[in-house]
Order: sequence, then structure tokens, then C-alpha cells
Amino acid sequence: SWVEVRDRDGRIVLSQLNAAGTEQAVDGRPPFALIVGNATHVTVTYKGRTIDLQPRSKDDVARVSVE
Repeated sequence: SWVEVRDRDGRIVLSQLNAAGTEQAVDGRPPFALIVGNATHVTVTYKGRTIDLQPRSKDDVARVSVE
């Protein structure tokens, strides 16, 4: 899955293609804006809670803001 994460200042803190089973952690200042490709196969966890990408997905690309 392709993932891009931007912090509150719009700086990219993660932008890469990830293989199955990959885990990534990011540091930065929230809120974070995420764009996740192949979203049906990705789990996003933020501050101990799982973020449901499905309601925010179109054509299997999710756009989510988390704080």
C-alpha cells in the first residue's frame, strides 16, 4: 500500500510504498493528514485506537485526518 502522512504544518513525515506486513511509526505535530492507497488492506492505529478507513475511502484510496 502507498501511504503519505503530513503533519499540521503540511510537511510530509512519511511517503512510501509499503509491502504486506509492514509497520510504520511517524513523529510530528498533529493533526495528521493521511492518504492511503489499497486502503482495504491497511490498518491505521493512532493513540491506541484503530481508525476505520472504509467510510473515508473512494476507489480504495482513503483520505483521513487524525488528531
